[in-house]
Amino acid sequence: MSLLIRGAAIDVAAHRHHALQVSIGCNEPLDFECEGRSISTAGIVTAPDVEHRLDSRGHEVAVLLLEPEQLSARRIGAAWLGQRPFSLLPDHVTNKLRKVLAGKNTVDAFVGALLPDEEPFSPSDSRISLLLSYLHNLPEKRVSLGVLAKKVGLSESRLSHLFKQETGVAVRRYLLWLCLNDAMDRAMGGASLTEAAHGAGFSDSAHLTRTCRAMFGINPFAVLDSRFVQAPKGDDA
Repeated sequence: MSLLIRGAAIDVAAHRHHALQVSIGCNEPLDFECEGRSISTAGIVTAPDVEHRLDSRGHEVAVLLLEPEQLSARRIGAAWLGQRPFSLLPDHVTNKLRKVLAGKNTVDAFVGALLPDEEPFSPSDSRISLLLSYLHNLPEKRVSLGVLAKKVGLSESRLSHLFKQETGVAVRRYLLWLCLNDAMDRAMGGASLTEAAHGAGFSDSAHLTRTCRAMFGINPFAVLDSRFVQAPKGDDA
């Protein structure tokens, strides 16, 4: 799952989420806070599950959210982050991304502008790869750890350990991330927030809103009301 949101007020409160995030001030710098540091910058990459806050100062920003398990996110993370919680983008890269935002096929081109030329990754554990594919194809993302463990022939404790080792996130948090993505897909497809919430397995729209705030730091209405919201035609695995 990849999502590009463009608007004047996107991040408004300190928060952490499962996505790798790339933030660009479309015309003006933005203010970034993380780990006690306050920085004014035109572009920044933030690692998954790192608490941060953006202030666009009322100017337009573009925020790309990438599911960290997908190959493009891992490559971008390796190229720009390493083990760091965040990394400032150099001016020439930021300027390149600003030009991309004016073109067509924006998400794919935006991601492509950040990717290194060479592929640095070896395949992950095949059982986790199988499980990720299985989860992405599940119509209903609410599934027990026992069912998932049986799917790949592992005990629940071993699956929990291996999944965290391979993906960097707990199984249940990853499932919640998938449910939230499902809900936002439904809402962007024309469903009401209540319909989207129920269809994705949330108890109601309030539950969806609380989860969106916790994982993205924003109200889902802020995403849907942004001037530009786009997902790519196809995500890599």
